[in-house]
Amino acid sequence: MTTRKLGAAVLALALTAAGIVLAATADAGTAPSGPAAALQPRTAPTDQPDIRRWQHGRTVAPASPARAAATGETAALMVSVLDRAGAAPGPDHAGYALAFDLASGALTVVELTDGVGTVEVPAGSYLVQAFVETVEPGGAVSLSMPMQSRVSVAGKTATTLDARTTAPVDVAVDRADARLAGGTVQITQTTPEQTIWYAADFDYAGGLYVQPTGQVPGLALDVFGQLSAGGARTSPYLYAVQFRSAGEIPRRPSYAARTRSLAALTVSFAGQDRPGCARFGVSGYDPDLAVGLGGSVTLGAVPGEYPVYVTPTSDTVWRLSGEVLGPDCAETPGGDGFALAGQLFRTAGTYRVPFGRAPLGPGVASPAALPGAPTAADRDGDVLWIQIPMYADAGAHRGGRTAASFEEYPYTTGRTTLSVDGGETIGTSDRTGYGAFQVAPEAARYRLTTESTRDNAPWSNLSTGQRTTWTFTSEADAETAPLPLLAVRYDMALDDLNRAPSGGPFTFRAFAERNGSASGPRITSLSVTASFDDGATWQPVALQHRAGQWLATLDQPAGDGYVSLRAEARDADGNTVDQTTLRAYALRS
Repeated sequence: MTTRKLGAAVLALALTAAGIVLAATADAGTAPSGPAAALQPRTAPTDQPDIRRWQHGRTVAPASPARAAATGETAALMVSVLDRAGAAPGPDHAGYALAFDLASGALTVVELTDGVGTVEVPAGSYLVQAFVETVEPGGAVSLSMPMQSRVSVAGKTATTLDARTTAPVDVAVDRADARLAGGTVQITQTTPEQTIWYAADFDYAGGLYVQPTGQVPGLALDVFGQLSAGGARTSPYLYAVQFRSAGEIPRRPSYAARTRSLAALTVSFAGQDRPGCARFGVSGYDPDLAVGLGGSVTLGAVPGEYPVYVTPTSDTVWRLSGEVLGPDCAETPGGDGFALAGQLFRTAGTYRVPFGRAPLGPGVASPAALPGAPTAADRDGDVLWIQIPMYADAGAHRGGRTAASFEEYPYTTGRTTLSVDGGETIGTSDRTGYGAFQVAPEAARYRLTTESTRDNAPWSNLSTGQRTTWTFTSEADAETAPLPLLAVRYDMALDDLNRAPSGGPFTFRAFAERNGSASGPRITSLSVTASFDDGATWQPVALQHRAGQWLATLDQPAGDGYVSLRAEARDADGNTVDQTTLRAYALRS
């Protein structure tokens, strides 16, 4: 599994036997930074420790050593844990408890043996919590999060965390067949220095339980639910709903949303000149929540339109993604993945979200997963990191799936080469739009070329070949900086299989984007040519410049076939792009 950057220090990551459980303290508003390991993939860590397997006495972080040293006060905290049947759980069902210092936010892990553990901590006030699994009647396993919100620890102090006092979390909507398919529960507690939080996913067949409280200043319960038809991974619709209880955890943490109060999205998928299958994903980022919100579902046939509903809020930025798979909906090896820039749905209403519109090509202004996340191409010290979505769909600020050091696009072979412009080759990777290249610190002009060939993709007859070359200038900087790569993007009136009418003039819009920039670059020249024979011959496309965009007109031949496009652009800073897509879109009689 992976973690997000939550603050200056992620102090704990706890995994239960099934599902995901997280706990941490983090300095509010502070993001970690540091140079990436040269020529290693920039990925989130996947080998986080399981606290239950840590050796006795090893804690995640010092439990306020400065305060303990200053006051000389230490105390013994004994924690006893009971499961929902009233029994002491074994280490496989409750291996530890967490004690959070309410003055500093510091976390101490209390290792449990048969449900009991003792640890020495500075005297003070603590929030004490545990993750407890219970085998319910019938054999399903539940997860409870019993908690004491205020434990005054002095001398020898004992407290009990009894899962029998917890209450089930329930999420529903007003659709008869909608059932919970996934989601996350997060509990946060503010302290003078840090924000305490812990969380768990709805991954337990026996239910997820939290500890009701009275009024507790600074305490909050956040619940995110993903609902689908019957709770299945295949569903013709998806709900992504979010709820918050502030100041307390209610006695009955049951939440329900009405469809009419939600933002109603019509999500459409265009086919790549052949039928396919649609998957849709939604993930939310709220600066007040340490845990990301997200879920995905297989919707159905492509082309097609499907309803998705999300909670309107001014705080959560929703990142929407789509994927066009083969007609059999097989998720492995995957298909063309697309992503939209973060969306704010502040009010209920109707919205249209298209995916899969041709032409597919490089998306250098693609959306970051989180604020501060890497762009499609960055310079970090003396390393150029390249990870460009090369099959982003048409439109502004579109992104999507990228190649990686261990994985190429499915049914695709490619390579990416960096050289000094007009000079020696610096390095080559055998991936499309991907590479990590060590360069000299001084300013230099570079040439980056990526090319790919796609054969027999079961969902697509389009974008069968790409070749893109960028030239740009870069030098070392104290901060990580985006490389000024350009991309020419298109907006076309195609049908739901990405076909245009043949045998006459066809008009479409062309514009440019620049990596790391929300606004368009100042383009000083742009030309577009077209081919109707897979790049054997080319003819110019007439362009009219209008307010930073170009209106293109192309006379298309009669009959079925394909149109390939080549665009060349330069901006005012001297950055250039030469971008070719074979079979950019189809023609229909």
